Amino acid sequence: MIDGIELAASGLDAYAHVQEVIARNLANANTVGFKKNTISFKTILTQTDDIETSNLQTNYGIDYSKGNLKYTGNTLDISIDGDGFFTLETENGMRYTRNGQFRLSNTSEIVTDSGAKLLGLNGPIQLPKDGGEIVIDNAGIIKVNDKQVGKLMITNFNDLSKVLPTGNSTFIAPLDAIDEEGEKKFKVAQGYLEGSNVSVVTEMVDMITNMRSYEASNSVVKNFSDMMERLISNQSNIV
Repeated sequence: MIDGIELAASGLDAYAHVQEVIARNLANANTVGFKKNTISFKTILTQTDDIETSNLQTNYGIDYSKGNLKYTGNTLDISIDGDGFFTLETENGMRYTRNGQFRLSNTSEIVTDSGAKLLGLNGPIQLPKDGGEIVIDNAGIIKVNDKQVGKLMITNFNDLSKVLPTGNSTFIAPLDAIDEEGEKKFKVAQGYLEGSNVSVVTEMVDMITNMRSYEASNSVVKNFSDMMERLISNQSNIV
């Protein structure tokens, strides 16, 4: 009976973690460039002194599939149609993102809302301070008044499991995860933003299913608890 209570209780804990992940995904369903969080569980069996016990291992992950592109018409809204990430220079080092919502800084550099600098192949992208028409082509080449001022640094990774979220739709990765030799398969689209890859309908269905599973496990725990209470009560009456 104790094993049954422990098993049901571990299930409750797992369903609570799933609910947290679903809530986080739903909260970011409209966040530009957000990548869906995932969660999975694995039962680990251990044996000590001929007693076998099981523990539930929780694994968190990220779904890096592409979100839908939405036309905005804004000059510095940029999306990547295909593989890769925009490369950012921040106070905390290099970061990567699929959030292509940029603006011009006071010094005419292309930056994110938080001030991180968008990197080109030759460093931060500096535009002429006297302005001009900004055109970004499919290859990521940036021109102002028909004069090239830079080319976007699009970073690919050979192992996305090493790419970790750091908040605000940005990610960090070790240098050995960067794929420098692989074929670049992307097109840059100016005037478009990549939305979140979260499906609200799917998340809502998963939430309802998860809540039902939670309620079922909670009912099991309650039944075991009632049985324990009756057994203890019966033992007291016998004494």
